[in-house]
Parts: sequence; C-alpha cells; structure tokens
Amino acid sequence: MTRRRAAVLGKGSLAAHACNVITALPGTILDTVIPNAPEPDWDISLSRVVEQNWPETRVLRSGDWRDLEPGRCDLVFSVLYDKIIGRSLIASTRHLLNCHPGRLPAYRDARPVNWALHNRDTLAGITIHVIDDGIDSGPVLAEALFSIWPGVDEVADVWDRAMDHGRRLISDTLPRLDAITPTPQDETKATTHYRRDSHLLGDRDGWTRTTPRPHW
Repeated sequence: MTRRRAAVLGKGSLAAHACNVITALPGTILDTVIPNAPEPDWDISLSRVVEQNWPETRVLRSGDWRDLEPGRCDLVFSVLYDKIIGRSLIASTRHLLNCHPGRLPAYRDARPVNWALHNRDTLAGITIHVIDDGIDSGPVLAEALFSIWPGVDEVADVWDRAMDHGRRLISDTLPRLDAITPTPQDETKATTHYRRDSHLLGDRDGWTRTTPRPHW
C-alpha cells in the first residue's frame, strides 16, 4: 500500500504537535522535518522532539525549504516557519499549508499578535491556510478566534492563548483535510504588517511591555 508522505517545517511546541497529529493520520508517514535555523531557545527544540519520538524521520537542519525535494511529500505543513516558500514547492505539493498565528486577511505577515494588541482589538485568532505565491494570502481552511483584553493582556499572554487554540485547530483540521474546501480571502480587508514596521509597535514591540521580545 502506498503511504502518503508528509513534512513539517517550523519551530517549537506547536510544530511538534503538528508532527504528532500527522503521525496518527491513517496511511501517512512523517517523512521530513525542517526546523527553523537556529531554533529558538524560548521554546522546545523541534529537532530534539522528532529525534526522540520518530527516529526514522529525516531532520534537515539547514532550515531551508529548498532542501525538500519537489514532489517528495504530498502534505507539507508550515508551522511558525520563518521563510517564504517558493514556486517549486508550491507547484509540486498537493497540500501545502501554513499555520499563521493571526486573523486573516487582517493580519498578514509579521507579528500579528503584537499588532492586534497595538490596535486594541478584542478578538484575535490563528489560521490554517493554503500557501500561494503571496504572503499569508492563500485560501483559508480553518480558523480559531478568541477574546483578548488589550488593557491587561501582554503579548506573551495572547501568544500562549494562540498556541493553545492552534493545537486544537491542527488536531481538528488535518484529519479532515480531504473534505475541506478552502475559502478565498477577501482582498478588500487585507492588511500586511512587515517586519520593517515593527518600530511602530511602541510598547507592544516586546514580549511584555517591560521586556524585550524573543526572536519569533
């Protein structure tokens, strides 16, 4: 029987959770994992988790999606991955997905949690979408929305909440992948926040309003 091969690209506990969900999918093997390079020291090491739990899975420590051969995997899942995936992998992958820690299309690209608090939103989210040629612009498969309170919440609080909802979202979405019809994003509501604009975040630039941000 032919088994579907899957790859996970990204970092930390949320990517490790995605690996765990994928290994439980019928007829699917976790073929390749590409951790961000370097891996952050403020979250668990994805490479270490994979080596301990799935020793037969290939770990590519370069951090570069280009090292994943086009067409090798039917499912490629980016979870907090730090690089833009290019056309060669997009064109050759049946399911190429990204888990983005913000609402779409309102918070594309960098640091959606920080921007949601900066804008004093009362609702944040985490989204699974198809990867296309744009930045977080592909059709949406699933999203989880949750309340936030800018008067009392720090970036760290909302980030942790997003990760909690993200684990549930991944667990619910991946087993239903072949039954979901992605929904195109409304471009009239799209906003992209680039890393070069981070200086505009003011006291929301940090992990809390009194400490520097980690590298995420």
